[in-house]
Amino acid sequence: MNKYLREETNIDEYDESKKMILYSSIANIKLNTCSLICHQLDKIQLLINEKMWLVHHLIAIDVFKGDRKKDVDESWRNTVLQPCLDIVKRFLKNYDHNIIIE
Repeated sequence: MNKYLREETNIDEYDESKKMILYSSIANIKLNTCSLICHQLDKIQLLINEKMWLVHHLIAIDVFKGDRKKDVDESWRNTVLQPCLDIVKRFLKNYDHNIIIE
């Protein structure tokens, strides 16, 4: 994206080369994002397979489909926040029985 942002003021907005630089920049961002995702998934698999960690999977895609802020906030609480809090509570209860969780 750096190249596009540097060149955009020097190139006429209707010039095809400007579009090509933009599309190339977007493609590079997508490629980099894919690479980062693959590295993160490898790290997660390492934790699961070699460290024997129990990993919880929460899907939050529906949260961002809400039209209004109130819908998004409520959806976030129900889909992400509350399940995460429940997971942490279960972990703490299993880890040390002397911990008081309310």
